[in-house]
Amino acid sequence: MKKRQKRLTAIADILLNNIVGSQDELLELLLQGGYDVTQATLSRDLKTLRTSKIPTEMGRYRYVMGGVLPPDKDVEKGAAGMVSRAAIESVTMSGQLLVIRTRNGYAGGVAYDIDDLHSPYFMGTIAGADTVFVALTVDAPKSKILSTLSSILPEELLSKRYDAHMRDKTIEND
Repeated sequence: MKKRQKRLTAIADILLNNIVGSQDELLELLLQGGYDVTQATLSRDLKTLRTSKIPTEMGRYRYVMGGVLPPDKDVEKGAAGMVSRAAIESVTMSGQLLVIRTRNGYAGGVAYDIDDLHSPYFMGTIAGADTVFVALTVDAPKSKILSTLSSILPEELLSKRYDAHMRDKTIEND
């Protein structure tokens, strides 16, 4: 893995697992992880990762990543995929609606990643701060929806939803 890609992955990991409110705090955490970078380099990296600052419940601010990256940027895609998988906390399906709960501030990036899948089963998304609503087509089979989402859902959530779907299907078929 190249040096820049490792650094971007490290920044993504830090932002996903810590409340970081300033570049100075992030520079310190990077230094502790063995990455000695300048403020200018960090600013470019934050721009590349499409970070933004959102208010926290405590009245402070924190950096979050939207997971939105240009499609030709293969170096950064690994970090973006990690963001969506780490940001999603739960998935619930009811009729023609899929409700995805995310960590605060990450719903917009997850919605973008879902829209970017270009699935014929998804009519559109609406994102709040921590919730994504996905409108499904009438004939959307649950197994196809789960298969389509497999690239962005955390493995443990995907297997839980699949197992629950199979139990529901068995009960419905009895």
